Amino acid sequence: SPSFRQAVKRLSELTGCRRGADVGSGQGHLSRFLAFGLGLSVTAVEGDPRLVAQAVRFDRELVRGLQKEQARRQAPDSLSVQGPSHVVGWVSPDSPWPEFLELLRFGKAEGGDAAGGGSARGEAPGRQPTVLCELRETEARKGGADPGEGVPDSLEWSPPARLQPQHPQKPLLLTGLHACGDLSATLLRLFVACPHVVGITSAACCYMKLSTGEVAQPGYPLSAWVSGLPGHQLSYKAREGACHAIEDYVLRLERNSPSLKTHCFRARLETVIRAIDPAKKRIGVQAIPKAHEMTFEQYARRGLERVCLSPSGPLEPASLAQQQKVVVFFSLALLLAPLVETLILLDRMIYLQEQGFPCELIPLFNPTFSARNLVLVAAKKELPSDLWGLTAED
Repeated sequence: SPSFRQAVKRLSELTGCRRGADVGSGQGHLSRFLAFGLGLSVTAVEGDPRLVAQAVRFDRELVRGLQKEQARRQAPDSLSVQGPSHVVGWVSPDSPWPEFLELLRFGKAEGGDAAGGGSARGEAPGRQPTVLCELRETEARKGGADPGEGVPDSLEWSPPARLQPQHPQKPLLLTGLHACGDLSATLLRLFVACPHVVGITSAACCYMKLSTGEVAQPGYPLSAWVSGLPGHQLSYKAREGACHAIEDYVLRLERNSPSLKTHCFRARLETVIRAIDPAKKRIGVQAIPKAHEMTFEQYARRGLERVCLSPSGPLEPASLAQQQKVVVFFSLALLLAPLVETLILLDRMIYLQEQGFPCELIPLFNPTFSARNLVLVAAKKELPSDLWGLTAED
């Protein structure tokens, strides 16, 4: 989202910080904009090495695109480009902040469970993997091109920062765009605990994956005040419902979207799964392409195959009345979704305020485009109020 990037830009300007860590970076789309577009020194952290490899390839393609554009314009001046550095690693809720800084430097945390590239790819503990170097070595063995090959001298390719000496004592901004489950809460704890992190922009996602209850570092609640409230607990169903936007569902109803039929099919499939094996309650079922073009029996058999189950009896067709019941139920649930999300995000704001840090919630996305449209922004210094003058329409 341009608005999210603009929020990071303003936070960078007002804190005077030019270094950032994009945690849960995926294929690196946000990291690329922050590095190439805003000129920030960015370390992108992602636990899936396949996504990291793809991010490096996208970086390379962007540099080649810049090269062609420069050649087309016949720009006389040299254009220096430094893309994001990429780290394969996991940020564990119980990892201390010095370990997080080491992860930014080397792409590997000590130990196996919270580790980065080594454990993610089955490498020996203690090895410091260098993603881009490994890609270069692999392509060299295959006779392929170096990532920097084809980039003219007028367009300087700087190797990612993690291949060069790092200085973790410098100020750092944290960002997490739709960081899933406990990751968003973990980043807020790192912001509070690490003296070198001066600001954070956090857009959360997947509230149903938040850890709760008697764990050492729960994802909800974070604040001492909410923790002390009787009845503050939120069920899985309540947290899962908070991940949806009623604005998007209204559009589906107005357009009589085919997804309404699929939604009914999935609800019925859940009852079938629980009847066969109650232990598989809320089991994930991978999306089935063109489900709205199928009969329920076709859909259900394919869905059961994906969770290694077989039907225990005949699969009756879905009726229009059943679909209407699903629509009514989900509409009522979505009316409460903003309330549940507000409780979760207010808990996070209170947590930051308990630590003495100013923070704001900014609606940066159109909820029909991105259901998780609220971004929590905080800094370790008092910032002017115009920082928060961003809206989804900007």
